[in-house]
Amino acid sequence: MVSRENRVIVACIAAAVVLLFGTAAVADRPAWVGGAIVIGVGVLLPLAINGYLDRAGE
Repeated sequence: MVSRENRVIVACIAAAVVLLFGTAAVADRPAWVGGAIVIGVGVLLPLAINGYLDRAGE
């Protein structure tokens, strides 16, 4: 069985990949934008969501 944390992480990584390719297809963006999307949406967002859900569940 997949835990809630893993579901949140997988969903955020999928969203980061979609945003990464979406921004690349729409506009010519600087190289740092891709890194910011991956770190922001793929790493920091799941940490924030899981932290919030952990605190709300206590």
